[in-house]
Amino acid sequence: MVNALQIELLKSRRTKSFIITIFLMLIGFLWNTVSTGSEINSVSYDGVSVLFNNQTMNSFFLPIAISIFTSRIVSNELEGQTFKLQESNGTTLTQIFYSKLILSTVFFLILAILETVATNVFAMVNGVSVPLTITILQILGQLLSSFSLICLYLTFAMFTDKQGLLLSSGFIGGFIGLILASKSTILWTFAIPWVGCSYLSPYKFTLINNSSYLYKFDQSIYFRLLIYLIYCLLLYLLVRSIFLKKERQRK
Repeated sequence: MVNALQIELLKSRRTKSFIITIFLMLIGFLWNTVSTGSEINSVSYDGVSVLFNNQTMNSFFLPIAISIFTSRIVSNELEGQTFKLQESNGTTLTQIFYSKLILSTVFFLILAILETVATNVFAMVNGVSVPLTITILQILGQLLSSFSLICLYLTFAMFTDKQGLLLSSGFIGGFIGLILASKSTILWTFAIPWVGCSYLSPYKFTLINNSSYLYKFDQSIYFRLLIYLIYCLLLYLLVRSIFLKKERQRK
């Protein structure tokens, strides 16, 4: 498995998958910091809640970034038909999926950590101290939401040669996540993968009246994390069964 991951890492570097995804997530981070500049120093809001709520642009950029990343780590192999070559050498389709899934998950975990740390630094510069609990919750939430999207888009990428359709679905997913972000306070919305980032955010947007609002800490956040963890597990098992069924059909 380690050798397979090293090969996947090398192939991903050749397709510039990392650079493109990092650049896109950097745009999302800068967008978030610029848009919260006026609120973070306002006495009307808690600075931490302004930075870690369900109204950030992560819901928009994350599906797009993951669709682009999974598309690029798969498209070259589809074009060169290297999947068949690997299978002829004893590497099953499920094993190929595992290596790409692990690589993608670790990469987006690193991005989640870097983004959260950078947000903490931005908060410190503005005189706001972010509790360690919120930092951990943010990283865990982004990791789980990334995992669910990776499972979906990676499966899509490996079973279709129409990568343009995959990228389009990423952009559509981004808009769905952005539009439905306000609905992430509803408990059952965990089933909509593009809303995951907002669903697991530590703070939620709350409208007080027609002219005022605030960001409240989500008291159900730990329960939501548990629900989403189970959801990710079920999604993984479903995707795994699809690959195993595909393998049996090829024999």
